[in-house]
Amino acid sequence: MKLSNLISTLDSQIPIVAVDVLSPEEATIVQWLTKETREQLKYPTYFWNLGVAGLEECQIAEDGGLVFKPVPEYKKPPHADPLLYVFDYINNFDGVGVFILGDVHPFIGKNSPQLSWEILSRVKNLYHRLKPSDKRIVLLGQHIQLHESLVRLIPFCEVPLPNIDQIQEHLESYLQYLKESAQEQEIPFTILLAHEEKESLARASLGLTLEEISDFLRLSVKETLTNNGIIIDSGIIPGVVEYKTRLLSQMGIELGKPASHPFGGLDLLREWLERRRRLFTQEARALNLPQPKGVLLAGPPGTGKTLLAKNIATILNLPLLQLDIASMLGSLVGESEGNVRRALKTASTIAPCVLWLDEVEKALSGNGDTSGVSQRILGNILTFMSECTAGVFVVATCNDPTALPVEFKRKGRFDENFFVDLPTELERLQILKIHLQRFGIRVHQEYLETIASSTAKFSGAELETLASEAALLAFDQGRPQQVTLADLTAAASSITPLAVQDSAAVERMQSWAKSARPASSQVEVKQKSLRTSRFNTNN
Repeated sequence: MKLSNLISTLDSQIPIVAVDVLSPEEATIVQWLTKETREQLKYPTYFWNLGVAGLEECQIAEDGGLVFKPVPEYKKPPHADPLLYVFDYINNFDGVGVFILGDVHPFIGKNSPQLSWEILSRVKNLYHRLKPSDKRIVLLGQHIQLHESLVRLIPFCEVPLPNIDQIQEHLESYLQYLKESAQEQEIPFTILLAHEEKESLARASLGLTLEEISDFLRLSVKETLTNNGIIIDSGIIPGVVEYKTRLLSQMGIELGKPASHPFGGLDLLREWLERRRRLFTQEARALNLPQPKGVLLAGPPGTGKTLLAKNIATILNLPLLQLDIASMLGSLVGESEGNVRRALKTASTIAPCVLWLDEVEKALSGNGDTSGVSQRILGNILTFMSECTAGVFVVATCNDPTALPVEFKRKGRFDENFFVDLPTELERLQILKIHLQRFGIRVHQEYLETIASSTAKFSGAELETLASEAALLAFDQGRPQQVTLADLTAAASSITPLAVQDSAAVERMQSWAKSARPASSQVEVKQKSLRTSRFNTNN
């Protein structure tokens, strides 16, 4: 059921419906329901949850806002169960009305530790007894998962995050409201936003609820208030990004920062990405071309998969969202899956974007999980990947592909499964050069070739450590940014690569790679190398 069909559903003798809404938008939905039921059904609206002392009638004030008026007839006895009493009150209520009951779902939820069979039975009884009446119930809450016995009785809808058009309309109206409020207090209020800047502000706000956007605007007004009044200009755009970043991080979603430096090698993956870059443009969407779904990047630790995920967002020119599934695992049944669903919904709203699932095998392997949470999270992600058409490019990184469920890594789930192997000699040379240049160090090509040829089992992370150690050696010896072959050799000898420490695990991953596509050409390009006494003598 869609939210737009909610009133017609209530009007068609369906007595109970469920509405899943994010907490910041609950008051907004209550206000919308109050207005719509009054105008379309001519019914009064009432609100109840465990946090209110009694039943309240919802009314729309003259200024369009929402007010709650206590219902004096509602008198719960001191020792009566509040939830059972409100059910009895509605059942015996002599009149018409829509009763919004907040946060009841844990008591009638699937696999919920708070599940009450008595309350569940009352709800089923109410469903049948209210059908011929003009009394309706709306169950309101976040992460609603109804018990199996109610799923086919109670229609369910989820309130989506606002799209770009809804956000633009809200920004216009709310800024105007703030301006009028300031003028009433004789505070100058100036809006210096061009049309393009208003659009950028709306796009930067994607992923927030309308109430969260209102909160941000009020906060911005307070922070920009000076003796000269209030000025809203383009400086508000990075402010909303920072505000959104903070809110999303509390949900386990990080707005990823652009890659600080490029990656070396991986020519086959780079070429594959470049060919798909234009598919995220307006031109491609206008032609209804299929949107790329994503890639699975598997390989030994330290081969640069994290850096690669950030660079993929840069190559595709898309914002990067990092989804930390481990931080979303809640203690309550259904909480983890709800957090993941909200995160995926947020990604769809911000799309087109890159959604990065880091070390995905840790969350989806199911090892030690007796509650089935991992399997349900996997189901949510697989459904999202199958149904999402908004342009969310999923980048899943994995150190041990053998630990992943078969259904996640099967052919067709992603556009391609890439194996990121230990770098080739040419790639090691490129990686060393990139990391040394980060320190402002330029080294003779011959030195780099020498080290690249002698570090066959080094990963990208270990080569980065090698470059750092060599730079420190030169600095300690009073030669800042003057790295010699001896420095590089000494740094290399101090590192024992993971491929040597745990060769069996690396070989096992390389064996799996036969079913995936290599991320780089494995043909070694012979480089001219002048490893002669002339260089060793001078250093």
